[in-house]
Amino acid sequence: MKYLENLMIYFGNLSAFYIFSVATSIAVVLLTIYLGIVTRLTNGSPDQADRKSFHKSQNQSSTGGDGTDDSDSENENLRIESLRQLKSAKLKSIERRLTDEQRQAEKEMEKAQLSAIFELLKQQSEKFDLCADLNEDDLKEQLTLYR
Repeated sequence: MKYLENLMIYFGNLSAFYIFSVATSIAVVLLTIYLGIVTRLTNGSPDQADRKSFHKSQNQSSTGGDGTDDSDSENENLRIESLRQLKSAKLKSIERRLTDEQRQAEKEMEKAQLSAIFELLKQQSEKFDLCADLNEDDLKEQLTLYR
């Protein structure tokens, strides 16, 4: 009984601001967890790619890695590569959902943007130290490296 009496005295002395702060903190934590779960489900769980790269790096480091900075840089490269692959897969899934008209419109916009970029590069070739034999095909080739 003494324990219950002490507990009631403790709760009676709590301020409304303290109770509000605790309740708000709990609500924010629960909301963050909920949004994290919903985001993972809708985006296709990006953690899976990170786990795969982690397991690959663990296997490589256990077979021949000695725990030096080289293995750390390899792990970082694997993580970056997996993120690149994840973004590429998301882009491809978005492209698959486009209709033929939307794809055509995307290609036309891309061509217009590339030609505008090419014209700007031609106009400011001295500023960027570009050679005179730059053409649009080279620019398109460079663009494919970033997709």
